[in-house]
Amino acid sequence: MHKEKGSAFIYGVLKAALFVLYKVFFRLKCRGSEQVPSEWEKRGVILASNHESFLDPPLFGVAVDRRVTFLAKEYLFKAFFVGAVLRSVGAFPIKTRADDFRSIRSLIRILKDGACVLVFPEGTRSPDGQFQEPEGGIGFLAAKSGAFVVPAHISGTYEAFPRQARFFRFSPLTVVFGKPFIPAEDKDLMGASDPNMAVSRRIMDEIKKLKEESE
Repeated sequence: MHKEKGSAFIYGVLKAALFVLYKVFFRLKCRGSEQVPSEWEKRGVILASNHESFLDPPLFGVAVDRRVTFLAKEYLFKAFFVGAVLRSVGAFPIKTRADDFRSIRSLIRILKDGACVLVFPEGTRSPDGQFQEPEGGIGFLAAKSGAFVVPAHISGTYEAFPRQARFFRFSPLTVVFGKPFIPAEDKDLMGASDPNMAVSRRIMDEIKKLKEESE
């Protein structure tokens, strides 16, 4: 079983505080979070969601019962306050280079140990609230780690805090979770000419279906 870094106490305190903030100011609604496999499954979990705002990562810390490992750009850890918060919740530093093999290997290892990791297939926040093309990284992680993938769709965070905004708007937020699946056990995906992109596109398709179903 994966042993998370950081302080469980601080993670719990921040989760409780953010729960109040998201519920009171953003009227957060969560549907399907019970479908996220528990830590007793002994298989890693990748939470895969669309990405519209800085509000997205902490939202999953509130919405999911089990502890979530967040990914953050390495340079953020150098900022005094932000870095201290990231380290205290056990965030995982990643470099901006696409060839950061050491980080990728470490991510695969913690997923095989049973971690629950939040990954945004699009790689960065949407500039206009619309879906972007997925990157191959999440497909590679899912294929190599053998982890569950749980698709999720967030709505409202772009309206509440879009990429170009400086201040929040108190817009209702909703996150919907789909059924978990294991890409590494899908012969059609693994047999594709580019299995990493095939998995990434399948994940994005599942996220888009959740949007359609919720509408």
